[in-house]
Amino acid sequence: MRTIVDQNGRLWDVVTGRESYGVRVLLYCSRDGNAVRKSALDSTSSLFAENEFQLLSDYELRQRLAHAEIWS
Repeated sequence: MRTIVDQNGRLWDVVTGRESYGVRVLLYCSRDGNAVRKSALDSTSSLFAENEFQLLSDYELRQRLAHAEIWS
C-alpha cells in the first residue's frame, strides 16, 4: 500500500486488486472514506501487478487517479 496526495490535498491509499476475468487494477481509497476509484493495470498476475505498482512514481499514480473510474 502507498499513500498519495492529489492536487486538492486529499489523501488516497493505493493498493493493487483484482476484478472479474483476472483483470488487475489499482484501487484508490480516499482517506475520508467518501470515494473509491480504479485504474486498470497491464499485468496478468498478482506478482506482476505488484511489480508494476511499485515502479510507478507518485506523479504517475496521481495522473492515473485523475483518469480513474468510480469503483462500484
